[in-house]
Amino acid sequence: MIGIIDCNNFYASCERVFNPALKDVPVIIYSNNDGAVIARSEEAKALGIGMAVPMFEIKRLMKLHDIKGFSSNYTLYGDMSRRIKAIIRTLFKDVEDYSIDESFVDCNGLEYRDYFEYIKTARDKITNWSGVPVSIGVAETKTLAKLANRIAKKQFRKIGVYIIDNEEKRLAALKATDINNVWGIGGRITKRLNAKGIHTAYDLSLIDTDWAKANFSVVLQRTVYELKGIPCIPLELIPPGKQNIASQKSFGVYQTELEPIAEALANYTARVSEKLRRQKCVAGGIEVWLGTNNFSKTDKQYFPSIHTVCDVPTDYTPYLIKRAITGLKKIYRNEFLYKRVGVMLTDIRDASDGTLNLFCPYTRQKEITVIQQVDRINRLLGRDTVRSAQQGFVADWRMKQESLSGFFTTRLSDIIEIK
Repeated sequence: MIGIIDCNNFYASCERVFNPALKDVPVIIYSNNDGAVIARSEEAKALGIGMAVPMFEIKRLMKLHDIKGFSSNYTLYGDMSRRIKAIIRTLFKDVEDYSIDESFVDCNGLEYRDYFEYIKTARDKITNWSGVPVSIGVAETKTLAKLANRIAKKQFRKIGVYIIDNEEKRLAALKATDINNVWGIGGRITKRLNAKGIHTAYDLSLIDTDWAKANFSVVLQRTVYELKGIPCIPLELIPPGKQNIASQKSFGVYQTELEPIAEALANYTARVSEKLRRQKCVAGGIEVWLGTNNFSKTDKQYFPSIHTVCDVPTDYTPYLIKRAITGLKKIYRNEFLYKRVGVMLTDIRDASDGTLNLFCPYTRQKEITVIQQVDRINRLLGRDTVRSAQQGFVADWRMKQESLSGFFTTRLSDIIEIK
């Protein structure tokens, strides 16, 4: 049996942990630059607020219903996620970190206990210890577990647990689930399946697996097997390394000059370099792109990109920043209003890669020594305590985050004081 533990309304719930006054109050989380809705509490959903709705469209509704809005605080959400996953690992032996707010767990062996009681107790412990409510769905396969979790949220929210442990429950769950709510079935595939008379998870579970593979893909074939109760998507206990690491954010205000854009790019490159080192990898290439506001009907549009290869695969931040800015200078034009800049590290390989370049001096060992010390200082004293001069200090280009909550778990100055 496999379970999936899913945090309910995760971003909104994180805000509520440190602000109890938000309980039972409609809460929404803004996207980058406070431009649109990316997360909602159940109370906000009940008011008809959809995902990705632009903020200017719901200003009146927010005032009318006293809806509380917050800028996305990924530092807080990421740290809360790590804490919750640490709790989960004390309750389950084998855990797959599926996303920031979801974890698959191996429930085999629990049949020798009071099965439901153990799962329910685990759910209550995670909720009480973290402050973030969670739901747990359990079934024979990952795909069925996702259906069980959906039922736990929709029909048994107070209990927070649903277990598909017999054929009657499996068939009932399949018949009650539209095809577009099946894990891994996107909008395009949903339209193709609907055209063939397949509208529910139950309909999909009845089709021939070879037909699914021949007419769609092996991915859909696995989904059909899983809906039938035949496991074929195992737990990934060791997460695979990322093939690409990217960072892109919108500017708080339009940028036209090269210098602030280069400063933003240097900061984004520093971030992806940190992630690269945490993965214990090096990058053999780097891609940079610029973008204007594609929603504007009056501004001139320009979306250039450039890809370059590193002299040798590296994780050394100063080199990667230099390479990124060199690429930026080649695609930058001063007659446009830029809304965003982005960077992506490519050709990622293990840090033990020993590729050398006959025309470049070997400086790898020196770079490792330097960057390890920089990372150590920044871990102890805070991010960017030591930084590249190209990252700057003013950062007028930063995103709008006018309603950002505190970094309650990661910044000493933001720790809540109880008086």
